[in-house]
Amino acid sequence: MGHRLATAYHFGIAVFLLFCIGITTPGYAQVDDEVPRIEQAEAVFEQALEAFTAEDYGMAYRRFRVVYEGYQLHRKTTAAILMAGKSLYREGDYERAEDLLEEFIRAFPTSSYLDDADRTLALVREQLGGAIPETRTLRLGIALPLTDNDAPLTQALFNGIRLAVEMHNERDDTQVQMVFRDSQNSRSGAMSAVTALINANVDMIIGPLYSEEADGAAQIAERAGVVLVAPLATDESVAQGRRYVFQTNPTISSRGRMIADVAMNDLGARRVGIVAEQGDDISERMAEGFQQESDRLGANVAFYERISSRDWDTLVEQLEGHNLTTLDALYLPVGSGNARNHVDAALTSLDQAGVLPRVLGNTQWEELTATQLANAFGVIYTKDFHVDDDDPLVQNFRLTYRQLAEQAPGRLAFVGYDVARFLLGQIARAPDTPLEVAMREAPRFPGLGMDIDFSNGNANEALFFFRYGANGAERYR
Repeated sequence: MGHRLATAYHFGIAVFLLFCIGITTPGYAQVDDEVPRIEQAEAVFEQALEAFTAEDYGMAYRRFRVVYEGYQLHRKTTAAILMAGKSLYREGDYERAEDLLEEFIRAFPTSSYLDDADRTLALVREQLGGAIPETRTLRLGIALPLTDNDAPLTQALFNGIRLAVEMHNERDDTQVQMVFRDSQNSRSGAMSAVTALINANVDMIIGPLYSEEADGAAQIAERAGVVLVAPLATDESVAQGRRYVFQTNPTISSRGRMIADVAMNDLGARRVGIVAEQGDDISERMAEGFQQESDRLGANVAFYERISSRDWDTLVEQLEGHNLTTLDALYLPVGSGNARNHVDAALTSLDQAGVLPRVLGNTQWEELTATQLANAFGVIYTKDFHVDDDDPLVQNFRLTYRQLAEQAPGRLAFVGYDVARFLLGQIARAPDTPLEVAMREAPRFPGLGMDIDFSNGNANEALFFFRYGANGAERYR
């Protein structure tokens, strides 16, 4: 196992580059000019072909190996790896042929040689005397942007997806092949990418990244009846009213709704106030979601005010005319700009006025420094992403990721891993159920960095809730 993984990584370092430069048919009917043509390597390739034709398979293998190991990525790389596997098969070296062909299939998931490699691998396994396992092959489409600013984000997300796919393929008879297309960080580019993936007969799609391009991609996937999972999009329009499109990042308004549910059902709040940051779209949408859920649950929304980002330090003065002492809870979704200072200022203003309602917040409340005041107000806030560094699974993922990427995993690496694990997990859990149905029927999925729950619809409604106590922030639920 260790030898196979190491060799797979040796080949796999070229995979992402292959995706970036757009190669989908390494037999080179369609080859981007950015892929170098190395004349010396091509000359060696021809020598290897001559040896293969002359049935000198040992020599052919050695020459093909020079082609893919002795030069940087070039136009004959994948052809040489495949032919090396065939040479080993003809030579009767079935175990090495099996290793090489398995690694080729894992490392080059978009190659037009996959069918040829699969057929040769089946022949190899037949010669090894073992029963050829009946496997079901699924194609996972990946639509992510490769524009300059987005390429590092895409690579991190792709690396996480790749690790999840490799883990799945090692454990499950249903094998997954990845097919990548560049979404170009634009609505039209995303629509083209998803169209290309559907034409390539993918069974499901992860991506694109952002709400605008994801909304365009969603239209294409929905029409085609192909499951698409947008990993980062937060706009309600992406999955709303759709059957096959899912969002794993909770929508902005749902974050407000979910903490309102905690306020009413966990804390027993019946009279609440809301203050949003005027002109901050995220703050206002969370506030509106909180108000909608409070109304639905029968709470009394005493007020919904919007204040300037400059006025958090005079919060109580801004709320003149409202009786804060009768509130059970006060929701303060602070905007992202200078959030730490705004959060501290809001708590200080409330403290100086001598009013102590339960304070509820958003992710920005994690950044505050006035932790003693936060404890006094019993602050509870939401998070959409949380990694428990003491979890052995997290530690193992960090180690494996570092071996692959030679750097520590960031948020997007965890997101890619969790989203792919959830998606593939439903195929393993309910193989005879349509995927879009299995995803909605799945129990809450505890990922390494995010939880996923589609039981209430196609937008994830799994958030983390944290509470400030005497020792700082701690997980509430």
